[in-house]
Amino acid sequence: MRRFLVVFAILVVSLMTLPVSAIAKNQEEAISDHCESIRNSLKTIQKNDAKARVHLGGRYETILSRFLVPLNVRLVENNLPSADLVENQNDFADTKVVFTNDYIEYQQNLEELVAMDCKNQPAEFYEKLVKVRQKRKTMEQDVMKMRTLITKQINAVNNLMSKVK
Repeated sequence: MRRFLVVFAILVVSLMTLPVSAIAKNQEEAISDHCESIRNSLKTIQKNDAKARVHLGGRYETILSRFLVPLNVRLVENNLPSADLVENQNDFADTKVVFTNDYIEYQQNLEELVAMDCKNQPAEFYEKLVKVRQKRKTMEQDVMKMRTLITKQINAVNNLMSKVK
């Protein structure tokens, strides 16, 4: 009985360490058959995402440099510092850096995916695609956090205005 348990345990461990294909045979065939159209779609996504990142990155920089920082400087000069506004400015600046870094990482992974030979390596292509999708989700979360911080800033400014009046 003991020998059986040892053999069973070894079998289970060896099965767990075998590479498991996350893609079915019919999916591999579909990727191979439609490789060029998939790559063209990914190139379109790549171009659109680059434009969106430039647009959003520019907007975030404008908000930070023309609104958040000058407002806090003016408040300090007038002896009306707001801890909420300073904290939000710092969070915004930190999140903007995270957004930029996450985008660069996403873009590099997307470039690698587009360069892959999906016709002859569909399983590897699919694995990379799954990773790129996760990186894109991270980008979406970064954008949502930036929007939340912008809303928080607007609310904090409105609260400050109501107190100053």
